[in-house]
Amino acid sequence: MGLGRQIKSLRERAGLTQEELAQRLGVTPSAVGNYEREISHPKEEVLYRMFTALCCEPNELFADCYDAELTPAQEHLRKYQELDDHGRELVDACTEIEYRRCDGLVLVAARSFGGAQPGKLRLKKKRGAGSVLDLPDYKEGGR
Repeated sequence: MGLGRQIKSLRERAGLTQEELAQRLGVTPSAVGNYEREISHPKEEVLYRMFTALCCEPNELFADCYDAELTPAQEHLRKYQELDDHGRELVDACTEIEYRRCDGLVLVAARSFGGAQPGKLRLKKKRGAGSVLDLPDYKEGGR
């Protein structure tokens, strides 16, 4: 899919007409039509406004226009976007814990180091869904 078809697809996903998108971009409706038919391409400053107007990231707009291997961060984001709400809650909780740990705090999951009291982690859990956070990180009676 080329850039023009991607613009049209994202515009339709956002529920916008060509006129509405043109107004948000500060261009004419015929300019938007030309972008979508790939007769012309938006200038740099229009592209920046397009990310906001279409509620998309640059990588999403240029999907299939640039063929490169996904970076580990892009692959992680792709997988995250495919998770259901419960999965995203778990990833968000783990990310927050690690962010705090790396920011100088001593909390790691439900354990603490250096004598600090662990904080309580609260997640809404789907019925019947297990969680790695439910399990201790050691075995009873030794390691």
